[in-house]
Amino acid sequence: MLDNIRKFYDKIKLGDVSEDPEEQVPITYVHVFHKEYPRLPSVDLPKSEANSELETLLEMRKSTRNFSDSPLRLEEIARILRSCRIIGLNGGPEKRTYPSGGARFPVELYLAVYNVDGLVNGAYHYSIKKEKLELLLKKDLISRRRELISPYLENPAATVIFTTVLARSEVKYGSRAYPYSLIEAGHMGQNIHLVCAEMGVGSCSVSGFVDNSVAEIFDLTEDEIPVYSISVGWRRR
Repeated sequence: MLDNIRKFYDKIKLGDVSEDPEEQVPITYVHVFHKEYPRLPSVDLPKSEANSELETLLEMRKSTRNFSDSPLRLEEIARILRSCRIIGLNGGPEKRTYPSGGARFPVELYLAVYNVDGLVNGAYHYSIKKEKLELLLKKDLISRRRELISPYLENPAATVIFTTVLARSEVKYGSRAYPYSLIEAGHMGQNIHLVCAEMGVGSCSVSGFVDNSVAEIFDLTEDEIPVYSISVGWRRR
C-alpha cells in the first residue's frame, strides 16, 4: 500500500465502538438542501410512460435498520452475493456485473453469518471465481456484531463486508486506487440492494464498523482494508 494512502487510512479508520450505544449521540434527520439555479434557463425532462421492473426496484429500495429473528436461507444469500459475479472472459479483460477502473477489480467480498439456514455462524470469503463461500472462521459472531456493523442496526441475519486489495489498482492508478475502490464498492452495493429489494429482503449500508476488528476476524493482510458493509435480513414487521 502506498505510504500516502496508508497515512490517510490511519487517520480515518474507526476505533472502538463498544461503549453503550444509548450513551452515544443519536442519529437525527435534518432538512436536505437541494442545489438549484432558479435564475437560469431550465428544461423539463419527459416522464417515463412505462414503469419498468428496474424503475420499480429503484423505488422499492430502502434502508432497513431493524431485522426480525427469522433466518435467511442459503439460497437468498447466494442470490445476494451472485449479484456481483464474473459474466465473461472471452480472452479480453474480465467482465463482471459491475464496473471497475481499468478492470483491476480490487474489491473483495466477505460474509459474517449470524442467522442463515444452511450456513454455520462465522466468517466467510466469497470466491467470485468459483462462486463459493470459503469458511475462514467457525464462530458465533453475534456478540461482535456491533464491531462488524454499527451501534445503529439491530439483529441482521448476515453482513456483507467489502474490502479492497489496493495493490491491484495502485499498479495502474497510484493514489487514485483508494477512491476508485470506494466507487467500485458503491457499484457493487447497489447491485446487492436491488436484488434484496426484488426478494423483499431488508438491507442497510453502513460504514460504522471497527476497522481493526474486521481485519482481525477476517484475517486481512496489511495491504487489504475494509471499506464498506451491507447488513441483510428479513424486516421486522
